[in-house]
Amino acid sequence: MKTTRRLQTRKLILAALYASITTTAQAVENGVTNWPNGVNTVLPAMLPPPGATQFYGYTVYYSADQFNDGNGNTLPGKFELDVFSQAFRLNHTWDYKTDSGVTFTSGAILSGSRSTLDVGVAEDSETGLNQIYLTPLYVNWSPSESLHLSTGFSGFFPLGDYDENALINTTSNYASYVQEFDLTWFPNKEWELSLSPTFTFNAENDDTSYKSGDVFNLDYFAGYRPSSAPQWQVGFAGHYTKQFSDDKVNGQTVADGFRLQKLGIGPQAFYAFGPATAIVFKYLHETGIKNGAEGRSFWFQFAMPL
Repeated sequence: MKTTRRLQTRKLILAALYASITTTAQAVENGVTNWPNGVNTVLPAMLPPPGATQFYGYTVYYSADQFNDGNGNTLPGKFELDVFSQAFRLNHTWDYKTDSGVTFTSGAILSGSRSTLDVGVAEDSETGLNQIYLTPLYVNWSPSESLHLSTGFSGFFPLGDYDENALINTTSNYASYVQEFDLTWFPNKEWELSLSPTFTFNAENDDTSYKSGDVFNLDYFAGYRPSSAPQWQVGFAGHYTKQFSDDKVNGQTVADGFRLQKLGIGPQAFYAFGPATAIVFKYLHETGIKNGAEGRSFWFQFAMPL
């Protein structure tokens, strides 16, 4: 009964946002996934060589001013979401290589954010940790100098404080398990095509008995590196996100399943200071949104050896 009362209170606070959704709980973290859509667009299959460690930084500002229903229509009422996130990543490739050229990498990512949500009848801001992302083992293989492949099974584990009665939280309060596949292909010296499909399987939020549906996401990049200035690269990056199972609360499907769908695309620019040191800027605009916020993100990323 206590959990039911809390969910009903939360529904009243979010009434302006979810006017067209008949449900007793919030869905899929307001249409936000644990996997940061569009993050893996920079040489995703190019992990450190054996014995090396690489350090990465990700700075993201995301803003949205509308929330779409399952038909892609904007819900009535005020909706303003702003999220500033910072994440740091370490990848270490073990000093071992099989006869066929397979290498093994372990990695970890720690992230935190400042999030603000205004739905007209209520406004809230929170600052704190999001989660830690652990990959015990990536398996990497480069069958040629132009083609690089990698795969790994990873886990998102929530960190920071969570309040089921708050309008917004920085942590989802549930774990996710991710199967990641990465491909980076150089058809010639100037061009690159990279793909990073992932399958995310979500656990239940123990505080609300809410289980977000499982999600397929594809991060992608196509870029050109001029032979006269190989330290530069420009191209288009983005992501396609599709939820393939229903949201559920107490084992019952929420409304029509509240399945998220998103498409993001935008420019990406890369500059290399050396073989393993680079910075990246990108802008991604979202479209084709169903059951989620429609917005835009600005990214700054860097990589350097340790």
